[in-house]
Amino acid sequence: MARIKLVNQDDMTSKQKAEYDRFPSNLFCGLLKTKNSTHGYAELGAALCDTYLSAQDREFVILRVAYMSKSEYELMQHRHLAMQQGWSAADIDAIARNNYQYFDQRMAVILKFIDESVSQVKVSKDTFEATKKYLSEGELAELTLLIGHYMMTARFLETLEIDLDKTPTSWGNVYLFLESASVRQ
Repeated sequence: MARIKLVNQDDMTSKQKAEYDRFPSNLFCGLLKTKNSTHGYAELGAALCDTYLSAQDREFVILRVAYMSKSEYELMQHRHLAMQQGWSAADIDAIARNNYQYFDQRMAVILKFIDESVSQVKVSKDTFEATKKYLSEGELAELTLLIGHYMMTARFLETLEIDLDKTPTSWGNVYLFLESASVRQ
């Protein structure tokens, strides 16, 4: 049971309902308790769905942050998305166990970058330089922002003990929207 009373759908204002409809979930019922953060949070989340990083890399990052943060909510929301992006159950287990040897050099370096970012805030010079061999500066910037966004989300979910949703209500709809928008351009 959440540590705060989540906003009930029946009690939402029209503005709150519009925000909730972007991602109908207990996460958003919790975010709607804030005065002005929900819209900005949703905008950043949507922006992080369309980055220089591949969708497969994005889900790898999100899962590792979720495992490190012990965020069952994030894991519930993203395991199936990771599988849709090509990660197998064995891959996901290796992400959870922090098994650098399981992955190719590129992914092992990204895994180390994530781990250092979460645990130390600033990655070491060696890890940054190693990651730079595989990612562009734009990808590095977005990787760092993605890690921070999901660290923030995990802390919000875990500190407030936001209840798991009955089923995943993921950014999958946002991904589909972005893909269809890029096809139209």
